[in-house]
Amino acid sequence: MGRTFDRIAPHYDRWIGRFMSRRFDLMAELLACSSEEVILDLGGGTGLFSRRIVDRCKAVHLLDESPLMIEQVPAGKILSRLGNATETGYPGRFFDAVVLSDVYHHIREQDLLLSEIARILKPGGRLLVNEVDLDRALGRVVAGMENLFFAEVYPTGFQAFSDLLEQRGFALLEKARDLWSFIGLWQFR
Repeated sequence: MGRTFDRIAPHYDRWIGRFMSRRFDLMAELLACSSEEVILDLGGGTGLFSRRIVDRCKAVHLLDESPLMIEQVPAGKILSRLGNATETGYPGRFFDAVVLSDVYHHIREQDLLLSEIARILKPGGRLLVNEVDLDRALGRVVAGMENLFFAEVYPTGFQAFSDLLEQRGFALLEKARDLWSFIGLWQFR
C-alpha cells in the first residue's frame, strides 16, 4: 500500500486538502484534544489533519507506511515516522486518542489494526474515525471507484463498524454522517 500512496504524495495536500478542509475542522472539534493529551494520527499521510491539532495537544505522533508521504510532513512539532498500522511499535497504553482518517478501508488486516489500537490506547482513550460508509449509496460508489482506479479497498458501513468496536470495548460518543461517509468518536473502556 505504501507504494500506492508514494505515487500521489506530491499531489496529496493540494487534492485532499481542498476536499477535506471542513471535514478536518469537524474532526478536530469532535476530538477536542487538550494540552495534556498525546495523540496518534495513524496512517496520517502528509499530516494534513495533524497540523490542525498539533498546537492544541501535548504531542501529536504520526505513523504512515509511505516514505514519500512522511517526507511531506512539516518538520518540527509533529513527531512523524515510517511504520505499519497493525504493528506500530509504540508502548501499550501510550495514547490518549488515535485518529484513523481515510485509513480503515485501506487495511486488509482490519482485526489486527483494531487490536493494535486497543493495545496502544489508554483506558478511557478515544478513537476518531473518518471513513467511507457502505451503508450509504454514494459511499458504495466511492468505494467502488477507489477499488477500480486506485487500490483494492476493504470498506465497511457505519453500523457494522460501530458494532465491531462495541464488541472490542468501545462506546460511541458522537457521530456525523453525510451522503458518502461517517465520522465517529468512540471511547475505549
